[in-house]
Amino acid sequence: MTFNKIGIVGLGLIGGSIALRAKSAAPTTTIVGYTRRKSTLDYALQHGIIDQVATRFSDFDGVDAVFVCTPIPDIMPTLVELDQAITRPCILTDVASLKDQLWNEVRRKQWRHDVILGHPMAGKEISGIEAADPDLLINKTYIVIPSKSTRYLEFLATLECWGCRVLELTAADHDRYVAYASHLPYVAAIVGAGMAAKAIPESETPSFFQVTSSGFRDTTRVADSDPQWGADVLLGNATHIRDGIATARQLLNDLEHHIQTQNRADLIKMLNSIRAFREPLSLPAPGTHPTSSPGSPKT
Repeated sequence: MTFNKIGIVGLGLIGGSIALRAKSAAPTTTIVGYTRRKSTLDYALQHGIIDQVATRFSDFDGVDAVFVCTPIPDIMPTLVELDQAITRPCILTDVASLKDQLWNEVRRKQWRHDVILGHPMAGKEISGIEAADPDLLINKTYIVIPSKSTRYLEFLATLECWGCRVLELTAADHDRYVAYASHLPYVAAIVGAGMAAKAIPESETPSFFQVTSSGFRDTTRVADSDPQWGADVLLGNATHIRDGIATARQLLNDLEHHIQTQNRADLIKMLNSIRAFREPLSLPAPGTHPTSSPGSPKT
C-alpha cells in the first residue's frame, strides 16, 4: 500500500528525499510540490523530483497526503492553512524534530482533515534540494505520534512500503529521546569544533586541518548543520537540552577530576561504562551484513 498522489510543502533535503523515495517505491506516484523559491521549483521539475507545481495550497486538492517540510516555526501555521485550503479529504503530516508543543497545539484544534505527526530520523549536515536522496529514508526509523485518525494505519503502511522502520512514540517521549539522540549530539559537535576554533590561531588552521582525521571529522560533522535549525531545536527543546548540558557538565567534572588525580582505574571504569551503553550501535543494523573491518568496502 502506498499513496498515489503526494503533496510536499518545502522542497529541501527532507522534502526532496520523501518525493524521491515515494516515486522510487511506486513509480506511478504523482508528486505536487510547493515552495517559495522559484529556482528550487525549477530544479525539482528538471530533475523529476516533482511532477506538478502548486502555486497555492488549494492546488493540493486531490492528494492523499501533504508532507509539511518547512522550518519548525512554520509547521503549525502551514498545517492550519492547508486544512482550510484543501476541500477533499487527505492526511496532513509534518517532519519536524520537535513534537510535544506541536502535538499540544494540534489536539486543541478542530481539524477538517486527518493530522498525523511524524519525524524521519534521517538527514545530512548539508541541506537543500540538491542534497535530496531517494535512499535517505531506507532502513531509517520514522517516528510517528499515535493518532485516532481513521487513516492512521494507511499512513503507517505507506511508510513501511517506503522501507522505513516505523516507531510509535508519544510526543513527550519523542522530544526526550531525540534530545539525546540528535539535539545534544549536535551540541557536543559544536563544543568539539568550538574548542578547536578557540585553541588554534587562524594562522595555524591550515596545518591543523592537515592533522585532523576521521575522529575529528566524525565527532564534529553535524556542527555543519543549518544554524537556523540548530537554534530552533535548542530553544524548542530547552528543558531536555538544559538537563543534558547539566549532565555533560558533571561528566566533564568527573573526567577532569580523574585526570587531575591521575586516577587511571576510575577513568577506565568511567570510559568502559559509557562504551558499554553505546555498544549496541556497533552491531550490524537489521537487514545489513557485518563487514570484516571498519574500512571494508560496502557491497
